[in-house]
This record gives sequence, structure tokens and C-alpha cells, in this order.
Amino acid sequence: MTHENYPRHFIDRIMPQEQALKETVVNGVRIVSGFATSEPSSFYEDLWDHIQKEDLRDINVKQALFMAPHRLLVGDALESKGMFSGFMGREGNPGIFGNIAQKANAITRKLEGLDKLIEHFRELRERNITFTSAFTGAAQNMIIPTNAITRLKYPAYMGRNKSRMGIVHMQSIHFPDAVYSMGYDDNRELMVDVFPLVMTPPDEEGMLSHGVASAANSEMLEVALEDTKAKILLYLNKKYPFTWGYEDAPNTIHVDKFQKAANEGRLFIVEDEGKIPSLPAGSFDAPSKTEIAIAQHVVNHIEMNMDVMQGRAIQVGIGGTGVLAIKGLMDTKWTGRCYTEMLEPFTMNLFEAGKISGTHFIERNGARTMVDGKICCTFTMGEENRGFYRKLNRNRSVILARASRVVISEGFYGGLGINNVLSVDFQGHINSSGRDKNHHSGIGGAATIVRGLGKGGVSYLCCKSTHKSPEGKRRSSIFPFLPQGTPVGIIGPDLMGTREGALTFLVTEHGVAKINAKDQHEFIRSIIAVAHPDYRDWLKQRAWQEFRVKV
Repeated sequence: MTHENYPRHFIDRIMPQEQALKETVVNGVRIVSGFATSEPSSFYEDLWDHIQKEDLRDINVKQALFMAPHRLLVGDALESKGMFSGFMGREGNPGIFGNIAQKANAITRKLEGLDKLIEHFRELRERNITFTSAFTGAAQNMIIPTNAITRLKYPAYMGRNKSRMGIVHMQSIHFPDAVYSMGYDDNRELMVDVFPLVMTPPDEEGMLSHGVASAANSEMLEVALEDTKAKILLYLNKKYPFTWGYEDAPNTIHVDKFQKAANEGRLFIVEDEGKIPSLPAGSFDAPSKTEIAIAQHVVNHIEMNMDVMQGRAIQVGIGGTGVLAIKGLMDTKWTGRCYTEMLEPFTMNLFEAGKISGTHFIERNGARTMVDGKICCTFTMGEENRGFYRKLNRNRSVILARASRVVISEGFYGGLGINNVLSVDFQGHINSSGRDKNHHSGIGGAATIVRGLGKGGVSYLCCKSTHKSPEGKRRSSIFPFLPQGTPVGIIGPDLMGTREGALTFLVTEHGVAKINAKDQHEFIRSIIAVAHPDYRDWLKQRAWQEFRVKV
């Protein structure tokens, strides 16, 4: 479908972005948008300039995991010398997913950048620009360090990130619950004024696609189209791949569905030339030795237990070690199926190599439909200019469906999951979203997936045995008790129990430990066995001191 063949209701609503922003983003507006690769990049790239130019206040943005350090998030700190060079990773070594948070926190130790960052935070607070987030990324979770300079200049910000500054309002919810938990009040009234999103232009059949991600976007669009108060800011981007959903969970919509909103003056269309949100090229090329070791332990363990692992539907979560393990499976005899929240390049490679034969899909009534020759996910994540997104274009083998239909526990029954966590303690509490009191990421689909794998599945929880505290001190990631204030995403009963022969393993660079179907004493011994050797004596002492456990 060419521009001239767009229906009249569509053509009449096309306008420059500046005009669209003036008509949609005003004082007191509540904005909701997709996260990560469903993020409308062009909208966020220009939003802060628009806010300052129009002198706007009292704006709430409901979003999670920004893919880029937009000026809305960090202000003029972007312009500081060296402030965001290598933002997505270590200098000269991007690493898996870039070790983004570690790099971002290091940036705050540069005085010029720190001054500008605090200046921006102050302006956000003065204007009352807030973010409601269920998951944060590096540009949201930078912790202001505790040192002599910050004690003198910024005592009110010291040791905090935006989740503890009154700027980011964390709403720790499971991924599939996002639309209704964040979008409606107690009276079932929609708390959304503007919904910006990116889709492909209408094709010759008049269909638009959500492209690289469905996540919450397809569900939110349905809501916004029906609610007469919600404005829809639609970016049309030819660079996005055209992808499909499955049966009653589509990832496409016909152009005529926008007619009602257009006639009511609620539709604003911008022709977009922005980039697809993605990881920097090379993000998977140079992992750390620790990441390599953890991934290799997972791969070796799968190989040694192939009779248990073969044929299962594989899943991987956001994080370097899990993705590396998927990459390592290419050189094994493992074969199976795929059902996952996130689809990345290495799972796609397994599929193209014939090691993944199909998927399944969960119907509305909970029934499982087996689908051969396809893989199912709710969002994708690839590297810039590496060709992954091109593989998705018009690819009927990939099912992209909304999170509320994919990230549900029953979808992962009997599956094979590889996920990443930050720390664990003797009570069986798993932290995957915080560093002490500061939110570091979010729970996403982790708890939902792990609970699903707890019924007949195999779950690998990948955890680096040490990390740096918010004060920069090295410490164990296995604790007697998680530090006070740490968010807990997965609780002891999720780990220590089992159904239908499920298996759960904690994997560090020092080994693999089975941790489910154990009492607390056995659980403590298991996790100490894969702790960093420097901290095992301390953990053994605390095990006896707190629970009279002999290790």
C-alpha cells in the first residue's frame, strides 16, 4: 500500500512530530508506552526538548527498560566529556548486554557528568516529571556514589538512584499483568492520556504490524482504540520488520480499525525514520570469563543429562550468561522446541539449524496447541546492523504474541529455562531486581516463568558468585540473608518445592547445585557449594550461627 493509497482517515491524521507532540503532550499528561524494543525511540529522543520548550509540568511516563540514555533520563549529562562513551559496555569490550549498569554507575564518579546529572534530577523534580516503572535499565538505575564529594555537595541524593529519589515510582508487577495493573484505577477508569507506539506502515492489504515486539503494545492499542479519552500517537516506520501473532493473539491490525479514533481526533500519525531499538553491535562478542564459565557449566550439565533435557521447550531471559548458554548449545546434540519470553539471535540460530522443531501455544482456555516449524515469543532483542531483525520480516515461522498470552506459568510447564539472577540467601529468597535498597532492573517474567518450570520443568538460575555493592566493595552474591531492603522476586517455596519431577539448579562460575526438593539445611549446603571460595568459610560460619547447619 503506497502513501497515496492510504485511506482518507489515515492521510488526514499524518503530521510532523512537532505538531503531534504539541497536541498530545501537555501539562498533566499521563503517557504509557512499550518497553525495550517496543520503545518509540523517536518520541523519547525529542520529548525532553519539547517539555523544556513548552515549559511543561506534572507529567507521568509509564515505561520500563529504556534502551537508550535519552535526554529525558539524563539531561545534558550526555554532553559531558566521556560521560556516555562506551555506555553500553566496558571500554573496548562491549560484553554481553554491555554490563550496562556497572558502566553507568562508574560514570557518576566523573564530577562534570555527576553535576549535570544532579542538575537534571533537580529539574525533573521541580517540574514533577515522574516515571512509573515495572522494570528499569541503566539510564534509570544509576546510583549516586557515597564519597566525600557527594557528602558535601549532594547529601540528599547520595546512595540513591531514581527509584529512591521520588522520580521513578516502581510498580513491581509480573510482566503479563502490566496493562491492567498500570493502566487502570480502582474504578476501572483508564489512567492513560497518550499512547505513543511504533508500527510498520500499512501493507498492500491494509495491515500494520507491531514489528520486533508485541509485549504489552498490542493489548494496550486495543484498549486505547476503544477508550474515547485516550490519544494514540502512531509512528510509522518502514525499517521495522512485519511480524505476525497467532490465531486470537494477533500482532497485526487493519488500518480501518483506526478510523473511529481518527474521526474523534484522537489519532496522531508521524512518519518515522528512527532506528529500531537494539543492542550495540558487538554486545555478544566479548563476554567476561565469569559469564563464559557459568554458561559452560549450563551447557555441560545439559550434555551430561541429555536423557532428561532432550525435546523440552527452551526459554532464555535477559542477561549475558543465559544467552551464552543458548549459543553453546549449537555444538551439542541437544534438540527440542522453543517457548520463550525473549527471542534473541542464538535461539534463532538453533531454529535455523534444525535443532528446534517447533513450539506450542496456550489457548484462552489453557489448552496447549502444538505448532511444528515455529517458535513463539513476546518480544525480540538483537544487535544493531547484524541482520537479526531482517530475519523476522515476513517470517511466518516466528510467532510474536502479547505478554499476557505468552508469559503465563502454564506455558512453561515441562520446559527448559535458563535465567539470570543477582543474589540468593539461606531462606531461598532470590533477588533479580535490586542492589540493596535501590532497584536495579525488575521482576519482568522471571517469577512467572520459574513457577511454571516448577511443574515438570528444568530451571537453571545463573548467578555470578560475587558482585560489587553500591559502595563499590566486592562481596558474595550468596548471602545468609539478603541485605535490608533488597527486592525479592522469587521466594523460597518456589525453589525448595517440586511438582512432577521438576529440577531447579543454581549455577555460578564455580559449579552447578540442585536446589529444589530440599529442606532448608540441604538447601544451604547446596548453595554454599557453588559460592566463591573466598566466602565459603564465612558462609559456613553463618550457617551454623543462624541455623545450626553443619557444612
